Amino acid sequence: MQRSPLRWSGRISRFLRQAAAAALMLLLAPAAVLALGNGKLQIHHVDIGQGDGALLISPNGQTALFDDGTYTDCTNIKAYLQALGITSVDYHFLSHYHADHLGCIDDLAAVGITIAIAGYDRAYSYSSASYTSYVSTLGAKRTTIAKGQIITLDAASANPVTIKCVDLNGAGVYSVSGSDENAKSAVYKVSYGAFDEVIGGDLTGDVGLGNDVETTVGPETGDVEVYKVHHHGSRYSTNDNWLNATTPEVAVISCGNGNTYGHPTADCLTRLHNHGVHTYWTETGAGVAPTPGWDKVGGTIVVQADPGVGASYTVAGGGFTDSYINGGGPPPPPPIHSTEYPSTVTLLRGSISAGDVTRLALSDDSRLSVSAAASGGNYYTDWYGSVFLAHPPLNLSITYEGSFTLSRTQTLYLWNWGTAAWVQINSGTVGTTDVTKTWSTTSPASYVSPTREVRLRVKGNNRSSTYTSRGDYMSFGYDYTQGTAPAAFVAPPVLASGPDLEDAAMHALPQSTLTRVEAQSGAGGVTLTWATDRNAHLDGFNIYREDASGERVFIGGESVLEATADEVRFRFVDASPASGSGTYWLGARSCSGPEGLIGSLRVTTAALPGELALSVSPNPVRGAARFSVAVPRGAELKLDVFDVSGRRVATPYAGRAGAGITRVDWKLRATDGTRVAAGLYFARLQGLGRTAITRVTVIEP
Repeated sequence: MQRSPLRWSGRISRFLRQAAAAALMLLLAPAAVLALGNGKLQIHHVDIGQGDGALLISPNGQTALFDDGTYTDCTNIKAYLQALGITSVDYHFLSHYHADHLGCIDDLAAVGITIAIAGYDRAYSYSSASYTSYVSTLGAKRTTIAKGQIITLDAASANPVTIKCVDLNGAGVYSVSGSDENAKSAVYKVSYGAFDEVIGGDLTGDVGLGNDVETTVGPETGDVEVYKVHHHGSRYSTNDNWLNATTPEVAVISCGNGNTYGHPTADCLTRLHNHGVHTYWTETGAGVAPTPGWDKVGGTIVVQADPGVGASYTVAGGGFTDSYINGGGPPPPPPIHSTEYPSTVTLLRGSISAGDVTRLALSDDSRLSVSAAASGGNYYTDWYGSVFLAHPPLNLSITYEGSFTLSRTQTLYLWNWGTAAWVQINSGTVGTTDVTKTWSTTSPASYVSPTREVRLRVKGNNRSSTYTSRGDYMSFGYDYTQGTAPAAFVAPPVLASGPDLEDAAMHALPQSTLTRVEAQSGAGGVTLTWATDRNAHLDGFNIYREDASGERVFIGGESVLEATADEVRFRFVDASPASGSGTYWLGARSCSGPEGLIGSLRVTTAALPGELALSVSPNPVRGAARFSVAVPRGAELKLDVFDVSGRRVATPYAGRAGAGITRVDWKLRATDGTRVAAGLYFARLQGLGRTAITRVTVIEP
């Protein structure tokens, strides 16, 4: 994918451009006067808006990038690195594949800032234009990072800097094939003697959403001084278990003014404050206001550290420099052991003839009895017990004691949540006397659901007549890290700053951020241009062309044309369109949920010169909308209105229009005559071999 940089106006003189660029670099780089390799560990959290990008400079001058900014505006991170005199970066460490984290690596390369040694990521693949550009830019230097892998900077120094991949790809509690890219973020721990900072992209920690990875990764990370806050201050990250395990003193929040998610949220800030953490923000964002004495907004936030226990480290931004002390800290407390018992029994074959689940809590010959049921002329028993662990387990030991009313082959299984299949853990003959079976693992993640459910299944083999399975005892023992909260601790405080913008943004269809779309042919091929709201937080766009059978085929991604005060404009050129006519679709990707398609965009490649224009007034509209249709010559036109899901609701105009401007009134009525509901709609005009689309917002009368 080729992206165009944001453009200066052609009327600005060369002298003014150079002066403005120099001033911008000084403004963006409060630490620009620092020489590379100044004897301290430096971590520059660059103000890049609603995204992430941090530059590490080791005491001896080696460099690393942790993510690299958002693809819609790479101006700041390019200017910042150029102001520091950086022409190459030794390493690149990517958290995950969203475009606000990997969006600028190609723009950096375009101005001569390349990756010298390796770019590490979580492997696998992703479908977006930004990801494709990232892979293409790194080329052979793209390298898969592994859990526990350590990269060392200043290796010959008495105090080297280490970068450890703590965990990644869902840490075993969220499937690597799941749809939530945030939950798969790689977590990196930077260590310099007694100083540690953890950087984990958009890692998630919400039990209710089924993506609580933080609770598992927190104990693996251990104590840190500085925490780069996950997901820009989302309410769904930075949970209490994570903060209990990592105990940071300082947190850095990278967020953008006017973002549509309401970041940083009151929920996240409240948890940080309750744990005594002081926060530093790159921008004010669009959520809760900073609390004096706790939160500071300072543009690029620069952390500088010395390695000794009790040595100071500083956190600096625009107008402030604060000092803290390396904790060093005592060794972590020993794990706590817990044993829990099933709360429910589920029958797969058979029926309960005596007792209930409570009889499995004691080995006392007071049993749960399951009578066999017939299937295909044979009888067998099959049931499982479920337990919901109160804490995230470090290991797991299962004990089952039971018998049958006559000798049977007993097979025990555990449910694997990652593969969605039963895994056999034991099989053998069991008679009328209770037999105890045990099984244990030090890697329990696959057998524990996001809500910490574990299932043990007990199956007896087939027989021509009935029998009874008798369970006397079933227990689940495990160790857990002190400070991790029970699974029931999932109720953060109510958002104090107003409506839940983040939840609304997560569930909004991504195409709703589009303001207009045009498709037309020209000497260079078919050109698609479109625009989004300025603060829309999208993961990029994919362009599809229908083939002869009507199937949509991916043909490329976007290039950023320019950003204005109100919108960001994009363009894609199909340089080799099919002869005659073609049909295109624009796919918009959000950072959560499926891709949203808008179309169809029909284009005649042999269209005559001239423009097709569509606008609407007023917008938003309450009573009636007036469309203005402009054509250079008489033409057959069709104007349709679709809801945001792509369903046609009305056709305000279909027929021949003369040259110039034609006014079309729409009284907000659907085809069946009923008034359309308030919400977002798209008006699509087709004619002259071109397509134009504009957004219409209908409000309550």
